[in-house]
Amino acid sequence: MRLKGQTAVVTGGGKGIGRAICLALAKEGADIVVVARTEKDIRETARMVEKEDRRALAVSTDIRIEEDVENMVLKAMDTFGRIDILVNNAGVAYRKYMVDTSREEYENIMDTNVKGMFFCTKYALPHLLKRGEGRIINISSGAGKHGIPKLSIYCASKFAVIGFTESIAYEIGGGVQVYAVCPASVDTDMYHSLHSDEPVLKPEDVARKVLELCLPDTTLPSGSSVDVYRPPMRVV
Repeated sequence: MRLKGQTAVVTGGGKGIGRAICLALAKEGADIVVVARTEKDIRETARMVEKEDRRALAVSTDIRIEEDVENMVLKAMDTFGRIDILVNNAGVAYRKYMVDTSREEYENIMDTNVKGMFFCTKYALPHLLKRGEGRIINISSGAGKHGIPKLSIYCASKFAVIGFTESIAYEIGGGVQVYAVCPASVDTDMYHSLHSDEPVLKPEDVARKVLELCLPDTTLPSGSSVDVYRPPMRVV
């Protein structure tokens, strides 16, 4: 229970990578604030966290809306009295040629993947800084390092996640550590809506890396971007 007594806020926590992260952190002792727009999904994740004998708070939040995020952070503090870990995981994508992408689709990607991350960090970070320690984990992507046809706006948003991570790490110095996690293709509903090939990772593979970065013995320099590739083959 290496995270016992800590509280983690996880956006996009209703399913997929976010749910796996919630459970991985809970199994190490963290209480979890599950954040997403869909009430049914976050309540289910919260029930799963509670089965790990940890406390959970499900907060329906549209991270694109500043007031929603501010309210979510206030609820987290009222319930648990502290925030030690913020995982900015929520994200959306559309697979289209750039010239066919509508303004509404562009704004939804950028508002969720970048502005939402900004709002969550803006309102959670002061509470981490007050404690003088903690972790912020921003979920980027392999698409945040290499351009991919028909995913230009998604790639732009994930490149932005890495730049944001590096900048914040420099701004705040030591104590609170900030990392970007860049997975390869992951078996999620979003991935299957975009691609026909089989993903190489499971959500649990990404969650294990996030957990590793949240542990107190992590020595990776703040601001680092961490790739998550195909897990090693097991020898039987």
